[in-house]
Amino acid sequence: MEYVWMWGVIAGVLAVISAVLLSGRGAGLLAGYSTASLAERAHVNAPKLARIMGGAVLACAIYAAAVALLVYAHIQGAVDRTTLFLVAGIGAIAPVAALCVAGYRANMGTYS
Repeated sequence: MEYVWMWGVIAGVLAVISAVLLSGRGAGLLAGYSTASLAERAHVNAPKLARIMGGAVLACAIYAAAVALLVYAHIQGAVDRTTLFLVAGIGAIAPVAALCVAGYRANMGTYS
């Protein structure tokens, strides 16, 4: 049961971070932007960058919540271990792809 709580806490933390980023604030939380010089930051539209990364983090939060539900279903006996690993493993592609697309769009200069 502790794994359900662990995945639930991860999903909750990611949802809070996503809410901050989706509001257009919190660009300082993003790696690369927070360490950039002032001249480099001047070329980036920080609110748009924060919103697209917030969407990617939201995809990660949804994935973590789905894994928490899968683990709970496994504990209850509704899902076997093989199905749990397959669905969780294949499902991991979506949040990773969302983060890759967001990073690619940010580096393309879409936000300037």
